[in-house]
Amino acid sequence: MIQIQYHFIDAIFYFAGFVVPTYFILKSRNQKIGSDLLVKLMILLASFMLIQFTYHVAGMLDLKILSKGILEPLSAVAMTIFAIYYFFSIRKISRGEKEEKASK
Repeated sequence: MIQIQYHFIDAIFYFAGFVVPTYFILKSRNQKIGSDLLVKLMILLASFMLIQFTYHVAGMLDLKILSKGILEPLSAVAMTIFAIYYFFSIRKISRGEKEEKASK
């Protein structure tokens, strides 16, 4: 019973965490924000949150093969892709700032 409550509470929080980047993505596409980088990061974060939400719903329904066998590794891959993309984006931004300082 405690496991079901745990999954239920986590599913609520991950769904709320999914709504925030999704809202940002929708608002930024309407406003044509120049930073495509931030939108891509938010898409990756939203996908991770959606996978985690689905993982906890599957865990609540006691679908262990789906939750532990498929969704858990998939969420780890999504977070790893997010981290790698974030790392290279920060390097690209800092390299651009150094070039701007050098040109002044």
